[in-house]
Amino acid sequence: MKIINGYIFNYLNVVFFKLNNDQFDKISENEFFYIAIFFAPLIETLIFQLFLYRFLKLLKIKNTYIIILIMSLAFSQAHWYHWLYVVAAFVNALLLNTFYLKVYKLKNEFIAVLLTIILHSSYNLYGCLFVR
Repeated sequence: MKIINGYIFNYLNVVFFKLNNDQFDKISENEFFYIAIFFAPLIETLIFQLFLYRFLKLLKIKNTYIIILIMSLAFSQAHWYHWLYVVAAFVNALLLNTFYLKVYKLKNEFIAVLLTIILHSSYNLYGCLFVR
């Protein structure tokens, strides 16, 4: 679903909007690859899944849909390359956060974090190899 989402938003951008994301043009391909595959999934999972979910639990928010929505909004706001990317990141975050919470409830926090990092890294790897 995440890959399909990426293709849909990429298609919309190419055909209708032609929004440019030159923010990463200043770094090398190797640096971009390292950031996208290792650093971003690790940091973003810790911030937008692990820590944010813990914080929402402290606030006693119990509705799973509200939790997923808040976590997804926060994740998408960290991806302001252009407005269409924010929308695509929000949809991707809905999928990532749903995955995180399902695994969290079925297994435990550590497994949920680990598998979410792997899923996020896999998605970014696919994007680096086939879409970028």
